[in-house]
Amino acid sequence: MNCPKCGSGHVVKKGFYYSQTDGYKASQRYICYGCNKQFKITLNEEVRSTKDLPRILLLDIETAPMEVYVWGLYKQYIPHDNIIKDWCMLSWVAKWLYDEDTQSDLVTTEEAMERNDKRIVQSIHKLLDEADIIVGHNLDRFDDRKIKARFITNGIEPPSPYRTIDTLKITRREFALPSYKQDYLTKYFGLTNKINVSEFGGFELWKNCVTGNEEALKIMLHYNKHDVIGLEELYLKVRPYIKNHPNLGVLMDEDTCPNCASEHLEETDSTYFTAANKFPVYRCLNCRTPYIRHKKNSNTVQTNLRSVPK
Repeated sequence: MNCPKCGSGHVVKKGFYYSQTDGYKASQRYICYGCNKQFKITLNEEVRSTKDLPRILLLDIETAPMEVYVWGLYKQYIPHDNIIKDWCMLSWVAKWLYDEDTQSDLVTTEEAMERNDKRIVQSIHKLLDEADIIVGHNLDRFDDRKIKARFITNGIEPPSPYRTIDTLKITRREFALPSYKQDYLTKYFGLTNKINVSEFGGFELWKNCVTGNEEALKIMLHYNKHDVIGLEELYLKVRPYIKNHPNLGVLMDEDTCPNCASEHLEETDSTYFTAANKFPVYRCLNCRTPYIRHKKNSNTVQTNLRSVPK
């Protein structure tokens, strides 16, 4: 940590500033021994500036519909021989967690008409290869599988291994809400909303994209970018409730919050019980995640026996 006023690295923590709205610890106070002045940094900003923070990528893709021969408009089985044109990727948008800028790629008008997405599939491969964790809404069933399908179709090798966080799975498991669509969730929580695609003709937008309409492709990319901005806010909102979040502490050198990698941890009065032991519960002062801090249990007497049902 360097002093923002003189640049000195000789700084010492001097307690916290508290939020006036909810009373939570909001900022870490520091005093600089170089210029003898105090400054503060929000806990979230301190996490953002951590150099060794695992790389978390927020991702969303848009795909073109298939064209098929059908005998009618109602429910029916469509054999693969009826496929006229297969689906492809139209665009992708991604951003690193806490980064202000998004990264994206979009097929050209010629690539859209030819259903040739190899160029943009190669560009998303480079990002996935750098990521430790990928975040998406319906990521596991849709985006991740679709991307891998395009990798193998275009003869591209798999990227380096990464963990996934699917906000659709998390919200379905943890909350009883009327809907789990990202559009509803962002409105429900007061976050950045998805763009209403009906303003651009609904499905007509996709039809115009696959015919190579340049303006429609630009709108599609704009729609895609808005989704990722809302996705990041949704992820940060539900993060304290993610019980199976990949443990960021494994990738850090210091003892940190497993969900956000903050060093600011506070022991609570709560205790977590298992069938054999009890453990103290800690709370992260940054993302407010409660978790079990120590692997060592807090029992004064070691439990060697446990009861089991007959």
